[in-house]
Amino acid sequence: MPFDRYNRSKRNAPRPGIYRSKLEEDIGADLIKLGYETSYEKDKFRYVLPPRSYTPDFRVGDFFIEVKGWFPSKDRTKLLAVMKSNPELPLFIALQSPHQRLSKTSKTTVAMWCQKHGIPWCPTPIPADFLEQWATGKRPTFLVQTRRDVEAQMELLSPRTTDQFTVLHVANTSPRQKKT
Repeated sequence: MPFDRYNRSKRNAPRPGIYRSKLEEDIGADLIKLGYETSYEKDKFRYVLPPRSYTPDFRVGDFFIEVKGWFPSKDRTKLLAVMKSNPELPLFIALQSPHQRLSKTSKTTVAMWCQKHGIPWCPTPIPADFLEQWATGKRPTFLVQTRRDVEAQMELLSPRTTDQFTVLHVANTSPRQKKT
């Protein structure tokens, strides 16, 4: 490929500014706009996988935010090790694509994975009321809607009685009137 060398050199070049990605930059700007004082990648937490340290993206007051666009297997393994080594760590993950599958063949989404492992998450942009609850000490998370949940909601919305069905059926089968 003629431009492969150029693309490789640009791919590993650091981004201008303090953030590592545009998504992190957008989240940082949103947090500041909402009036939160933040620090970017300042705190480190030890975890065992061999012994290493983990740096969350943002510290907002007494809690931390990890921003994820793509969430590969090695990052998921690292996050589980961090949460196991630091069970009281007030951290949630802001997912750019919460409904993205873990792999091409997996039925599990990133949000389902977080829910399965008890890791609080929310979609990006982070809702203001969600941040407010974390700032006041509550630790909510979003819940993934399963197919059964969606089907149950659709059942509640659909007509259930035979009277309604009959009325709809009669209304649909009325003879047309001829114009005179």
